[in-house]
Amino acid sequence: MLKDSQANDDFGSVSYSDLGAFRYLVHANGICAGYSLLSAILVAVPRPSTLARAWIFFLLDQVLAYAILGAGAVSTEVVYLAYKGDQAVTWSQACGSFNGFCRKATASVAITFVVMLCYAGLSLISSYRLFSKYDAPVGYNNKGIEIAAFRA
Repeated sequence: MLKDSQANDDFGSVSYSDLGAFRYLVHANGICAGYSLLSAILVAVPRPSTLARAWIFFLLDQVLAYAILGAGAVSTEVVYLAYKGDQAVTWSQACGSFNGFCRKATASVAITFVVMLCYAGLSLISSYRLFSKYDAPVGYNNKGIEIAAFRA
């Protein structure tokens, strides 16, 4: 996306930096790449796993997964409008004039959703690592909490 720009004699030029959604996509992907590198280094260093460390990884994985999902969603909307336009507000389609720009933007958005799937998997792993540190609730028959038992 950083190299995505195209000039046209009839309509001028367009670059990713002209659109706020694409700037957000670039920044979100950069932050996620930096976090991934940092977390890979921290996980590679052998240290005992603490509850605080598990919570930090869990929360950061969640925040970044939703940030990259938001970046992908808003960029998908911009790419859709570039291909289809919106006649109700008199926005014409731009991909007829800037086809190379649109193809690169579409590829960037597709890669972002692959990254989102990776972050969803990472979030599942970090949530398992965190919540496996807690004991399951204990059921009581006489007093306290009752847990329903399902029998086949």
